Amino acid sequence: MTILLLVILAFAVPNFSYLYWRLAQSPLDIFILALPFLLLASFPLKKIHRWQRNLIYLSLGIITYMTLMTVMRDLAYLFTGVLVHRNWAYLGTILCILAGTLHAWFGPHIRNVKLPIMNLHPDLVGFKIAQISDLHVGPTIRKKYVLKVVQKTNAQNPDVIALTGDIGDGPVKIYREDIQPLSGLKSRYGSFYVTGNHEYYWNGNDWLNVMNNLGIIVLINRGKIINVNGAKVLMGGVPDPVSKLHAEIEMIADAGKDSDFKILLSHRPGVARMAQKNGFHLQLSGHTHGGQFFPWTLIVKFVHEFSRGLSKLGEMWIYVNMGTGSWGPFLRLGSTTEITLLELEDAGVETASGNKIAYKTASTV
Repeated sequence: MTILLLVILAFAVPNFSYLYWRLAQSPLDIFILALPFLLLASFPLKKIHRWQRNLIYLSLGIITYMTLMTVMRDLAYLFTGVLVHRNWAYLGTILCILAGTLHAWFGPHIRNVKLPIMNLHPDLVGFKIAQISDLHVGPTIRKKYVLKVVQKTNAQNPDVIALTGDIGDGPVKIYREDIQPLSGLKSRYGSFYVTGNHEYYWNGNDWLNVMNNLGIIVLINRGKIINVNGAKVLMGGVPDPVSKLHAEIEMIADAGKDSDFKILLSHRPGVARMAQKNGFHLQLSGHTHGGQFFPWTLIVKFVHEFSRGLSKLGEMWIYVNMGTGSWGPFLRLGSTTEITLLELEDAGVETASGNKIAYKTASTV
């Protein structure tokens, strides 16, 4: 809680000081500027109503865009000598919030990814993995949105479904009914889940029990072998570091050493180098939201080595889902809520001499 308060102060104090200096010319200005900061100050409180929590989250977006618009106003004055009326900063903020909210509301979108794999087992050509991540069922993501996620996911006819953490974000007793539609997820070989950091903020064991009761296979430092005709696929998973459990990647890989294809589910992408070292072919992660909304979509690239989309580390692919839902404000600008559909393709063969004959490259749509 102390760290959270320090983060809020570090974000709020300089922003409010700057906005007050540049925009406050009347009591109405002071009220408009102070309100989102007062809401943000109540963020650590847990015993508040859902609509209050939504307003607190919205204040994060309002402060971000109010500051951004004011900086743009000041830069325009610096380079042109023309000082735009402060009302344009308010209007620009409103337009950004409306545009970002609408973009989030019409999600999630299906992101199709073709993954070329060297020496892929013939029975795994066309194998489809649907990834749901960072759904954040809680104050802003409720049952109606979850139903939409389930319907869109099932329509892709996946072989497996991977849920890579931050699926629940609030007390289970309040949001149990909202997450219930996930029991309707359908795939050929089942749904697999690892925890994110947010489940542990609201009693991680409660959320683990909920996922088990929904018929979703929980992978906490363990793996499960799927037999796909003559091929074996390892589905492994590690918990989020907030759990204070060590990620047993080497143990999981060793248990599935005879597998033809190894998939690691990890909420945070930061374990990629260890996963690659232990022979995994694919890592699926989330956590970053791709920054969620501008300008954080630019900043996130400096925080995470793998911040969004498809990357390759040695012979291992890593895909970072930008979030099926949203945390904080239900807002997306510069990123898109997504359900990822990854399909395996045969990329060619590696000869006995070590020469690789590849004829396909990855594609994302």
